[in-house]
Formats: sequence, structure tokens, C-alpha cells
Amino acid sequence: MKLILKYKSFFTLIALITILASCVEEIPIENESFEKALVIEGSVTNEMKQHQIKLSQAFAIDTSGPNPLSGANLSVNEFVFEENQPGIYVSRDSFAAQPGVDYQLNISVNENQYESQPMQLTGTSSIGELQADRIDYRGEDGVAITLNNQTSAGTANYYRYEYTETFKFNANYFKVNDLILVDGEPVEIPKQKEEYTCYQTNESQDLILANTNSLSEDSVNDLLIKFIDSDNPSLSNRYSLLVKQYVISREAYNYYEILQELSGSDNLFSQSQPGFFAGNISNVNNPNEKIIGYFDVASVSTKRIYFNYEDFYDPESIRPTFVSLSACEVTLPDIPTLIAQLEQNAVKWSETLPGNPPPVPPYLVVPTQCVDCTLFGTNEEPDFWED
Repeated sequence: MKLILKYKSFFTLIALITILASCVEEIPIENESFEKALVIEGSVTNEMKQHQIKLSQAFAIDTSGPNPLSGANLSVNEFVFEENQPGIYVSRDSFAAQPGVDYQLNISVNENQYESQPMQLTGTSSIGELQADRIDYRGEDGVAITLNNQTSAGTANYYRYEYTETFKFNANYFKVNDLILVDGEPVEIPKQKEEYTCYQTNESQDLILANTNSLSEDSVNDLLIKFIDSDNPSLSNRYSLLVKQYVISREAYNYYEILQELSGSDNLFSQSQPGFFAGNISNVNNPNEKIIGYFDVASVSTKRIYFNYEDFYDPESIRPTFVSLSACEVTLPDIPTLIAQLEQNAVKWSETLPGNPPPVPPYLVVPTQCVDCTLFGTNEEPDFWED
């Protein structure tokens, strides 16, 4: 069984589901029925690193999002976690989960004590091969990245996947000079920074699960990790995807699967609400308190794939960009207008017209976003990048 769930914030979605599921009356939902709940996001893995746990409170429907929960004391076994940003707790020391060891999350906040069920690594499995293909997916042309030939020698039947995409892209135009204001007047100078070639990195916004328990062998094939539409500027130059595979417990898989089922609109807004679904974390002194989230211990393996635009598209074709060509009109502003535009960083140099009328020559300019790629990413090449 394979499933993918789109989400903007995983535990924001859980919080929303919980709010809706807690209502006992038919829609419309009244805010008076809202019940605060602790939201816990995090796990530990067999990676040697500083692990992270996020704490927040579920939010009312008419507010902007979950509220970070500060001031907690948090530990996993003997490993103490410290708050380094509001609601984000990072282990003081690096550690890696070991086979056969019980790991338990403990939280103390606002005179309440919370703990998870003891969890262990459930198995290990090396991630399979990533494959990129240009396909038609639900009527859209683009590139699909799938996982294939993933097998396990043990009993690792339940998997969760995350990815980090990084891509190289170019600004619409390459310009060697720039315009700056010196004593209030526009002056043409050579560019002082890279603005044509940049990189952008985005974390996964998908919940991707795979279950091989019902198959004859523990093998994952043709699992769609990501589909990228052909109009997406991430495909315009060189693209890389790093995929993380987590071997999770059956209980964790069931939790995520229920979340997927509850996220369907037919379930959320039906007359018979499905009710709160519990994870593996509870209030020691008040077992009836609703806790949102699941603490798990998982083994991790990773795989990276690269491909170029010309691997799937005509290299002479018009490549997708962040800014449409129609939005990159070249203009010739008068000097007062040009000065105002430069003060607002609204335009960049395009060309200096011949002639030298006083006090400055006329300049052709284009909107900054058409020249400066750093508006959409960074001009620093990632350490792992390979061309």
C-alpha cells in the first residue's frame, strides 16, 4: 500500500483535524467547542546528530497557526534537550539510537508531566534507487521521481519518506554592470556580486508512506516521491533531490495512515465526526488530556539524485523562469524617476545608450527581479553540489 499526503504543516493539519473531530454537532463548527491541546513533533533516529523536538499548542480555527510552547524541560532517556528557538528543543549532545534500547520522551511544562511509550528501533533497510522520468501525470506534463528496488533483509515493512530539493537556476538576463547612487546620482559600475546563477533549497511538504506488509517480499517499487510540472522553474537548469527513508513501527504507520484518512474532506465535514485519534504520548497525571503527535524511533537511510534540464527537454527551448518575460519590460526612465527606482531597488541596469548628454547618460533598466536571482535563492553553491 502506498500513499502520499500533501500538507503545509504536518502538525498544523493534525491540530485542525483534532479541532474538527472534537465537535459533536454538525457543521458549522463553533469556536466555543475548541479545546487546547499540546502538539508534539519529533523523533530520534540512528543518525549521530543533535535531535530536535517541537512543542506547540493547537490553535483555534480563526487564528493564524500553532503557538510555540516555551519553557519546557524535555529529555529522551538521559539526553537533555534545550530550547534554542521558541518551541524548538534540540538535544544538548549528539547521539544515535541503538538497537534493543528503549527510548522514552519526557516533558515537564506548566506543572504537567508528559511521557511517551517506550520505543525501539524496529529494523533497518537501505533505501533503493531513485529514478527520474518525464511523464504525463494526471494530465500534467513534467518529471516524476520514483523510488524502486528498495528491499530489506529483515522485517522493515513500514516506511516514511521525506525529501529536500535543491536546484540551480538563472535570472532572466545576464548583466555585467550595475547602477548605484553616488552622492544622489546614478553611476554605472561592474557588478559586485553574483546575480545570474543561484540555488534554492526547499524541505518536503509531503507525508509519504509505504507499507509492504501485505506483499510477498519487503520491496518498494514505483513509489512516487515527487512530481515536478514542466513549467516549474526548479527544472530550468540542474535539479537535485535528497530522499530520506525512515523505517518506522507499525503503530507509527497506523497513526499516519489514520491522519491521512481524517484529512479527506468527506471525513472532516461529514455529519458523523470520527473522533480524536490518540498517539503514544500521555499526561502522567491526567490520562484523558488530548495530546497531538507521535514520538517514534526510526532508522534512516538516504539517497540523492541529480538531473539536468536537457536530460528531458530540448536545450534550445524556452526554459521556465520565476519571472515571466512579459514582466521584464525594458524602460528608459528620466533621471528623477531612475533615482527614485534605484532608492527602492526596483530596477537594475540593462544598457547604457550611446552619447553622453549632461549630467549623466541615459540608462535602460529592467525590474530587479529579472536580473537578480538572489531574490529567489542564494548565490552560494551548496557544499554537496555536483555539476
